[in-house]
Amino acid sequence: MKKSILFIFLVQSVFLFQCKKPIEKYFDKTIKVDSLNVPLDKNQFYFPKEMFPYIDSIQYIPQKDSSYIAKRIYSKDKYDDSVMEWFSEYLFGMREPLLFNRKVDNEIFRFTWLRSFHEPVVIRISETKQKYNLNWKTLKLDENHKPIEIIINESKNITKKEWENFNELVKKADFWNMELGRYSMGTDGSEWILEGVNSENYRAVSVFYPEKGDFYNACDYLISLTNLKISEKDKY
Repeated sequence: MKKSILFIFLVQSVFLFQCKKPIEKYFDKTIKVDSLNVPLDKNQFYFPKEMFPYIDSIQYIPQKDSSYIAKRIYSKDKYDDSVMEWFSEYLFGMREPLLFNRKVDNEIFRFTWLRSFHEPVVIRISETKQKYNLNWKTLKLDENHKPIEIIINESKNITKKEWENFNELVKKADFWNMELGRYSMGTDGSEWILEGVNSENYRAVSVFYPEKGDFYNACDYLISLTNLKISEKDKY
């Protein structure tokens, strides 16, 4: 009888583990936030540490067509706190909500665009019960690149077609399977950080100075939906 009860308990435990949604491991009720889910502590990271594992090196794997695939080599149980601190400082300066710390019943993507010679930009696109919204902000910095104040904070409704167009670009970029962490060989340039969250999952990826392609196209499409006047030469 005891063996039967133990067997049932183990089966139920495995079932519950398998049914657990990936996003739930990031929930953190200890984080203090305001009514808009903006952290009360300016030092709060805006990302789960798992999104920015520390990268030791890059391994370049040759392919048959003479090209190479870059594979990131991660340090075990080591995370890139300096990068998370850097990115989070600007998101806090723009009074952005956290996206990972609690359950959501909609889908949200957020593009954070950090350029060396221009003000930071954040664009957030969301779908809630067949309603679609776009919000964008820019942030004024001081001479030491520290946040001063929000310059632009605008929102508008977008169409279902525009939402679907963006999601198609996200799929082409294979966003939910992109490599994690930040690795670059440059200093001046730009960081393109894209986050996504829904009832099932959360992900954040960062690309330094991206070349034109599927990921670039997805973020660039968000820029095109705003009223920001940005020339092509400034899209770096």
